[in-house]
Amino acid sequence: MFLKKVLTVFKKVRKILLVSTKDPFIYGGDSVFINSLENELSKYFEVEKIFIPFSINPNLLEEQIEGLRKLKFDYGDLAITSRPFSYAIKHHNKIVWFMHHIRYLYELWDTEFNILRRNKEKYLKLREKIIQYDNIFLKECKKVFAISNNVKNRLEKFNGINAEVLYPPLPNKEKYFSQSQENFFFLPSRLATNKRQDLVISALKHTKENYKLVIAGQKDEKYFRKKIEPLLKEKQIVEKLEILDFVEEEKKIELYSKCLAILFTPFDEDYGYITLEAFYSSKPVITCKDSGGPLEFVEHNFNGLVVDPTPQSIAEAMDYLFKHKKEAEKMGQNAKKTIEQKNIGWEKIIEKMTSNKFSIL
Repeated sequence: MFLKKVLTVFKKVRKILLVSTKDPFIYGGDSVFINSLENELSKYFEVEKIFIPFSINPNLLEEQIEGLRKLKFDYGDLAITSRPFSYAIKHHNKIVWFMHHIRYLYELWDTEFNILRRNKEKYLKLREKIIQYDNIFLKECKKVFAISNNVKNRLEKFNGINAEVLYPPLPNKEKYFSQSQENFFFLPSRLATNKRQDLVISALKHTKENYKLVIAGQKDEKYFRKKIEPLLKEKQIVEKLEILDFVEEEKKIELYSKCLAILFTPFDEDYGYITLEAFYSSKPVITCKDSGGPLEFVEHNFNGLVVDPTPQSIAEAMDYLFKHKKEAEKMGQNAKKTIEQKNIGWEKIIEKMTSNKFSIL
């Protein structure tokens, strides 16, 4: 049935331009997101993927956006854009699967995670200009999709845009599996300020049980030097901590399969593939009350634990799951059921994005 629908659309939409911006040499969830979308669309359409180098340096934003508007992108039958400010391109049939704003100018503006927090007054006009740009470019799109309810809510709050939520599926979800629990917790995420690995590492000072915390992810060197390295001087932490840096997918999947539970404690995450990876691995997730995206999946005491964003609360949660391994295992089973019931797949997404309800055909 799905193939029949796609073939019907294919008669009208054949060539799709897939456009996103990218931080060179940084490979994170956004890159996985775009590459996965390309792979799936390419099964049915001719797809041209374009990554545009784009810096979030506040002093370069306006110049880059103005440059994007001057480039010719009106190729193909449909343009799908995503990361800021890819949707600034001019195209006769443009939609956006919106990932996030320039966050330090939006929801992070009044938080400690705003990179401009010491010079906010200086950048007030820039903030107003960027919000104005978003309002114009997003409203040019024939359709606005959001990757989560968290992102949808931000679009409504800041831009007055009502987006439709489409959760991105986890690539290679069939590869994830569960093995017998071993005495370690796993925190797989790029080491960066808003991911708050320092919060979890600090929790090790308050833990009472004997287990390890394994962290794997690409390092933001500035964050690592300022927040992580000082903690590594404490013996109680070092004895329980292993930092692997970036690991290959096969090793990452193995760590998921063997751990007691996953730690994922970011601040106001957009979505978070990590939650999906944990659930497909039948592992519970410890997350925080202000972690955003994970809260759309994690239900306290059912498929994980939702705690205050403090080292003490995180330590208590880790100790609890270590002492109650049968309960942790049950939560993991519930996690697997949760993600299967969500039925997050590509068929619905491709059908929605290529629908002639909004495409100019």
